[in-house]
Amino acid sequence: MKTKLIGLMVVLVLLLGSYGSVSAAPVDDEFRVNTYTDSHQSTPAVAMDASGNFVITWHSYGQDSSGYGVYAQRYDRTGNPLGSEFQVNTCTTSHQYTPAVAMDASGNFVITWASHQDGYGYGVYAQRYDRRGNVLGPEFQVNSYTDDHQRFPAVAMDASGNFVITWYSDQEVGTGIDYDVYAQRYDRTGNRLGSEFQVNTCTTDNQYTPAVAMDASGNFVIIWHSYKQDRSGYGVYARRYDRRGNVLGPEFQVNTCTTNDQQWPAVAMDASGNFVITWHSYQQDSSGRGVYAQRYDRRGNPLCPEFQVNTCTIDHQSAPAVAMDASGNFVITWESNGQDSSGYGVYAQRYDRRGNPLGLEFRVNTWTIDHPFASAVAMDASGNFVITWNSYGQDGSRYGVYAQRYDRTVTP
Repeated sequence: MKTKLIGLMVVLVLLLGSYGSVSAAPVDDEFRVNTYTDSHQSTPAVAMDASGNFVITWHSYGQDSSGYGVYAQRYDRTGNPLGSEFQVNTCTTSHQYTPAVAMDASGNFVITWASHQDGYGYGVYAQRYDRRGNVLGPEFQVNSYTDDHQRFPAVAMDASGNFVITWYSDQEVGTGIDYDVYAQRYDRTGNRLGSEFQVNTCTTDNQYTPAVAMDASGNFVIIWHSYKQDRSGYGVYARRYDRRGNVLGPEFQVNTCTTNDQQWPAVAMDASGNFVITWHSYQQDSSGRGVYAQRYDRRGNPLCPEFQVNTCTIDHQSAPAVAMDASGNFVITWESNGQDSSGYGVYAQRYDRRGNPLGLEFRVNTWTIDHPFASAVAMDASGNFVITWNSYGQDGSRYGVYAQRYDRTVTP
């Protein structure tokens, strides 16, 4: 018996040495987030505080009897719902959609979204909450310039609650130039810090779909994709700022490979300001889209070359999201077409603070019928994380929002 046990241990050691451990440790089962299930509940976003309490937000069609509206659900660190789902937007005329959320170390949070309510087109709005989910003041408009459309906002918050919101704007309509990236800073009480400002320096063609990350002290980086700036389709660009909003150097290109398109970037930052940017790239792995990433230190220096995240390269792996803990460990999640033999599925890969993979890529969704996709991820200070996504037909009525919690343990 002893000999057999030793043999099994040797085999296990050899397997772990050859392949690494398989995945993160899921906590309980995947769960549905939305309570209201008629029509579509989709495009989720998630934020987590230092202790692991989290909030998920999404848009829902027809729930407020007027197009899309923005809803949210709070959870404690053990995954128990804190109260019921609640509507975020006060104005319900037309559509309020594509929400984003950020949370400070203590659990205070802000949700932002696009709304067709300022009489010109879409504008960017936001609502602040304390850590108990109480509303802090009324919803407010973020963009100062209101002609045409300002849409698809993203938000980041530092440990004390100061935050920045970024979006893209049709601010140069009529000039032959389309979208540009803008941002607005706020203090922890929701007061504006200066005026909205343009992020991108290159204004040729389109710069849009921005994302933002912020460290514990308030230093931040904004990223976006830009059309033909590298003379070959879309490329990913970034710009760094200190906690007072001062620019730290010029905008810079993130992707090294410039053939075809590199787009839909996401970014995460640790407490000290080290950050990672991820995106999808077309045909770089010779098979549809693939997910790539680049790590940076807090001064904006690249840490090693860009690297491929997905192991499975059949068909498309796209639309990545990323989250990072206080020490710099991170997880990247994406959607993969056909990998589970049933449309899109949600996959993820964990890394330590030095960029070493922790185990293999793993499937997040348990339900594989139809199309789970459009994932988002958040991580607490210790490395526990939650992933949320859309799933079609799982709740019996088109799209619903689902989530899965993980602790920081790696399981073989």
